[in-house]
Amino acid sequence: MKRETITRMLNGLDDRYVSEAEAYLPVAVQESPERISHMKKKRILTFALAAALILLLGAAAYASWSVHTVRQQELKADFGIEENKVDSYVEYAVPDGQGQGLVLLSAVNDGREQRVYVNISPVSEEEAAAFPDKTRFVWCIEGTEIGGFAAPQLPVELSLSGTDEIRAAVMEHAYDKETQTLTLQGFLDVNMVERAMTELGTDAVPLAVQMLPEDGEPRSFGPVPFALTGEQSRVFDFGRAVYHDEELDKDIEIIGLELTPFSAVWKVSYEGAASFHTPEADWAAYEPWSLLEDKICIEAEIVFSDGSAFSTGGALTTPYKDGAVHLTCGWGGAIDIDDVQRIVLGDLVLWERK
Repeated sequence: MKRETITRMLNGLDDRYVSEAEAYLPVAVQESPERISHMKKKRILTFALAAALILLLGAAAYASWSVHTVRQQELKADFGIEENKVDSYVEYAVPDGQGQGLVLLSAVNDGREQRVYVNISPVSEEEAAAFPDKTRFVWCIEGTEIGGFAAPQLPVELSLSGTDEIRAAVMEHAYDKETQTLTLQGFLDVNMVERAMTELGTDAVPLAVQMLPEDGEPRSFGPVPFALTGEQSRVFDFGRAVYHDEELDKDIEIIGLELTPFSAVWKVSYEGAASFHTPEADWAAYEPWSLLEDKICIEAEIVFSDGSAFSTGGALTTPYKDGAVHLTCGWGGAIDIDDVQRIVLGDLVLWERK
């Protein structure tokens, strides 16, 4: 079965989801997709960034920067925002000093989820180090029952396993001991936010974060007003291209691709698809089709002008709607969706820039 996104939802969150997150990945329990070849994106390490700032601004000017500004620069560099021309990435004005509480850093909308990055403080060293087993974080929209799982924001290419590795990475990359500030990321379902806007009769919802220690009372940060940001996307029409898998001896129609800098939706169709994506599905009969769905998401190559190629990775969700299966994928670092030259699956050219 494919991974579900239930770990992002507050309702129904229990210990089994925490244990599933034992192999922790920084993109809200998503795997970063495999890089088929080296991408254009260049990682800028924190220390290199700090050194460059000191050289450019001088030590005194750098000292006046807030931890929030530093975190914004780190996020932008880690995601590859500038080199991949992500116009939809939004940064917010932050306090000049080390403002406490809940501070919005940045956000980006991938069409299905609004990714939001925040700082919360004060969080003690002991509280931060207790994640993920004894301290949990959730985001919520005050005045509603809408909320979901939040987690420390770690470098997108970092892959961890085990509580000790997770704790060490959180303290190194997401926590600032001097200001007792922790950087978190939350994935807000766009439809849920829109529902909250309707319920509250407002365009900016009151976004808050709660820290839930195993021992002790929950602590709230915020709320701060938050409005959905704009989406940046491209739609590729494949003209219902047919891919034949020799190993499975099956044909599947690949209808098209919706692409954002951080996500993709492959639209496919095949015999019996509607019945396989229901609670009453015959899982044994669906298994070969599930393998073929994964093959499309993982083995299809998005090729850029420099010859590098990108895989969207396995599907996180696979809803059936509008006559097609929507294979929804997500990743951490941005890609330049305007630089796509070809989209291929094996010998089949699905799309090519004319």
